[in-house]
Amino acid sequence: MPPPALPPRPRLGHDMTDANPISPPFRNIKLVLAYDGTNYHGWQEQRGVPTVQQELEKAASRILGHPLAVHGAGRTDAGVHAAGQVANFRTPNFSIPLTNFRRALNSKLPDDIAVRSANEVPAEFHASISAIGKTYCYRIFRRPLKDVLLSRVTCHYWRPLDVEVMRRAGVRLLGKHDFRAFAYSAEQRENTVRTITGCQIEETPEELRISVSGTGFLYKMVRNIAGTLIEIGRGRWDDRRIDVILASRDRSYAGPTAPALGLCMMHVQYPPNAITLPPSQRPEVDSTGEALP
Repeated sequence: MPPPALPPRPRLGHDMTDANPISPPFRNIKLVLAYDGTNYHGWQEQRGVPTVQQELEKAASRILGHPLAVHGAGRTDAGVHAAGQVANFRTPNFSIPLTNFRRALNSKLPDDIAVRSANEVPAEFHASISAIGKTYCYRIFRRPLKDVLLSRVTCHYWRPLDVEVMRRAGVRLLGKHDFRAFAYSAEQRENTVRTITGCQIEETPEELRISVSGTGFLYKMVRNIAGTLIEIGRGRWDDRRIDVILASRDRSYAGPTAPALGLCMMHVQYPPNAITLPPSQRPEVDSTGEALP
């Protein structure tokens, strides 16, 4: 079976990445991004409001000299952050070394968006379609007095939480389940079965961090899991409530949706062959053999 092609997406102007407006040779560029999502209405382009995708496309187009469409690994919601969002785009521009491109791109992006790395990947790589797993982290600040320096990236919840019960509840989420009860209440997709591969809760004197890994997620699923675990931790339910929620397939059985500001996309996982290039196309390396970021 041939590898999946980049899906066409309606664009304003001449799109150099979709609908076959260019033919090889071209470069397929993979970006790893970090951003503070406070000022954005999520990742995906929307008319009339700022989004991360729009800012990235605008800056990259100015540098490369042609319109382009950037494809993201996940559509983070309004106010959600990222430390390891992955994106890709195609360009026929071979004149700019990737190290220079990354620096130029960061100079044109707003201060709350940064490109951590830029590498050339095989033509069939797609940030979303090629992904085999993602990890999100939900941060809860636990001191009675909120920390204003962390207030944009943590949810402030100062009441006592039973962390061990929350951990037991997290274990019950592992595996392949129908997560419709943890989806957005207006979820329309017929298939709401997903696989959770990890759910860890780390505790510090000031924070609780809930890390959830899986092969895929439904809209607001991680925030609904976080809100449910908080309810369990504060004593509203015991850990067996997770089984009841999953069996119900009813959003009203789970806890409230945790605020967006506490959530961060940490990492996107790909099979090794999805990002491995032949020697002639491998990223530039420095004198130590390390790939240049």
